[in-house]
Amino acid sequence: MAWEPEPGDVIAGRYELAEFLGKGGFAKAYRALDTQTGDSVVLKHPNYSESQNDRGVIEEYFQKEAETLERITAAGGHENVMALYEAVEDRGTPFLVVELVEGGIELDEVIEQHGPIDAEQVRQIGIDLADAMGFIHENEIVYRDLKPENVMLTPDITPTLIDFNTATGFDATGDPSTGNTGTTILGPFKPREVAEASRTDVRQGPWSDVYSIGKILLFLLKGSVPKKDGVNPQDFGADCEDALAAIVERATQSDYRQRYRNATVLRDVLEARDPTPPATASVRYIQADQRFTVEPGDTIGRAGASGPPASITIDDPQGEYISSVQVQFDTEGDDWYLVDRSLNGTFVQKGAGWQRVLCEAGRERLRSEGEDPTDRHGDVPPESIRLRDGDLVSLVHPTYGVTFEFNSE
Repeated sequence: MAWEPEPGDVIAGRYELAEFLGKGGFAKAYRALDTQTGDSVVLKHPNYSESQNDRGVIEEYFQKEAETLERITAAGGHENVMALYEAVEDRGTPFLVVELVEGGIELDEVIEQHGPIDAEQVRQIGIDLADAMGFIHENEIVYRDLKPENVMLTPDITPTLIDFNTATGFDATGDPSTGNTGTTILGPFKPREVAEASRTDVRQGPWSDVYSIGKILLFLLKGSVPKKDGVNPQDFGADCEDALAAIVERATQSDYRQRYRNATVLRDVLEARDPTPPATASVRYIQADQRFTVEPGDTIGRAGASGPPASITIDDPQGEYISSVQVQFDTEGDDWYLVDRSLNGTFVQKGAGWQRVLCEAGRERLRSEGEDPTDRHGDVPPESIRLRDGDLVSLVHPTYGVTFEFNSE
């Protein structure tokens, strides 16, 4: 049996465990005192003794959470996502040192103690959750397990996402050979493509988390949530404005193609109090003569990549030079922008010339390999660029053979 700590133990010579906070299928959590800073933190460690899962599965999912939180930290973190301070080990047991959400209680406990939440507060919670989800989606993470006990709410109605052990490293086709058969993530907050992952070939993606946010909003409005899809809260007696009801109904559609395509769009319609999806644009994959519709927040990336899929996936003609998420589309007012998310960069034809677009991660890769990320004029390539109708977008390089023509609609 692996060693598990108890209150009073000092972990890694620094963190003194206080009261036990709770447990899940993969981890246990304790409040702890950082004896070096005097701050209160939370220590999480694998739940070896009380979980029904095999030790190998427990360690796999605990490691997934560590890797996901490390990726989020490297990207700068988000105010509505639990912060990771460090990972340590003591007597052969790994620990994650994470943020203590002061005064926070889980959403299911909020409903148990206070009943349904005011509709305007629910809308703001939805905006914050969608903004956090949009951030983690931009960093190639799909949460997959959003439910009331994975969100903490502070007294000022600020939500914080916690528990990331199912959020990364999965096969988007639901192939049971990966070990991710969906058996640990059933329930009314899960869309069909997640809850039935081993029995369907429907792609998981940002739209999967959109569904779960919609169900969370229904739960907060009504205090309960049905398993059915396409739910209008007003049909269940919830007191809310028509726009919020329509947003929840669209977000929870069974067919992911009928939902909002990503959390960025969901955030925007919640902010606007307008369920109408945003204006769309189109991109034509010239070499394959295929046309795709794009909305703000949509992405293009490599088909078959190990991470979560992009909104539009294409085969890489030369192997793995195209990133799993290569570019993202965004808007500001009526203007469309392309944002590079890759390691190898993207080129946009502006008039007679090409402009390279390269994110900071791509610049850092070049520096680490001893290459200069600046162009021939000594300028650092921008991370984003405004798009005009007819602009050409070439992934990796104009000679690579993967080029799209952009047009607003």
